[in-house]
Amino acid sequence: MEKEEIKELLNRYYTGNCSEEEKAIVETVYNKVSERATAYPSEDTIKKDLQAIYKTLPQPQRSTIKILWPQLAAAVIVLVVLSIGLNFYFEKSSLTQKQSVGTAISKKDNFVSASNKAYLTLADGSNIILDNAENGEIAKQSGIKITKNANGLIVYSNEPSPTDVFKSNAYNTITTPKGGQYQIVLSDGTKVWLNAASSLKYPISFSGEERRVELKGEGYFEVAKNVALPFKILTEGQEVEVLGTHFNINSYDNEPATKTTLLEGSVKITPLNTKKSILLKPGEQAELKNNESIKVTNVKAVNAIAWKRGLFQFQDSDIENVMRQLARWYDVDVEFEGKIPNITLWGEVHRDTSLVQTLEALSYFDLKYRIVTKGESKKIIITQ
Repeated sequence: MEKEEIKELLNRYYTGNCSEEEKAIVETVYNKVSERATAYPSEDTIKKDLQAIYKTLPQPQRSTIKILWPQLAAAVIVLVVLSIGLNFYFEKSSLTQKQSVGTAISKKDNFVSASNKAYLTLADGSNIILDNAENGEIAKQSGIKITKNANGLIVYSNEPSPTDVFKSNAYNTITTPKGGQYQIVLSDGTKVWLNAASSLKYPISFSGEERRVELKGEGYFEVAKNVALPFKILTEGQEVEVLGTHFNINSYDNEPATKTTLLEGSVKITPLNTKKSILLKPGEQAELKNNESIKVTNVKAVNAIAWKRGLFQFQDSDIENVMRQLARWYDVDVEFEGKIPNITLWGEVHRDTSLVQTLEALSYFDLKYRIVTKGESKKIIITQ
């Protein structure tokens, strides 16, 4: 079985299109392997497991057997590595055994994943480093109290006093760096999760006829319902209008398109150049290219917020897309040496996995790389 066939098999499994025999084998072996939390099984061991499991199943046609055997072991390896977060694969000292694939990195340089890091810019221009701030009240503006709770969540709440002077044009901005993420509750109760290298500009209190914010990067919104005050998000090239709903916007300036994915409710999307609005339904994704043309497709919406659930989720993702995600999350630079490899990746990796571990898993797909460090700077160089 070639690697493309293995990937097709697991893709059929993830999309629910594999046969009952294929599904039973993959799930049973997955469960057996994932129970071995202290030692990674050899391919021979997995093959023996597969043989034993196969004998207990209804026998498929010979053509199906040809697809599954014997290299399904390799598919199971990938399934385990990519889907259960590499919990035990890297407990063995395997990093030094792959000099041809990646540069061996000492444990102290095993670049860790992002954490709750952000800074808050207040209306007067002052900055608060949120990961360093103590829990409790961190600022007060125009009768709005800003609090950091025990879970690191930033919450805006109305607590006016007679001496407060309300400023309708008072805006705050929360910014996450590369290697950071954060969650905030706005003064109207809207919840926003910010991915790495993102920012949200918003009024400290909403007034007038609408609630308007500006997003750069990626954010997941759970908008508090208020029919009288539509909620509008301005991104590069588009405006998204909602009354109360759950959706995700990916609008990084280094991505080829802005993607808006709806999980619940409805949203109206208007390209700033054409002003031709479209309405999204749950399970649909709008892709805006060149700030004017919108393509709407049906998607598994939950995949768009895999990042919020602590996962990288690759769905036929090209290597450039994958490396942009890793660069933002692990705060590294990426360089392609020579021609960009024609590699398509799919699967899941937990985002709390270290960079080296993630790259080792992806090397199954013939990803060749080396890591270069100079002082505080870190760079992944992808080679052919």
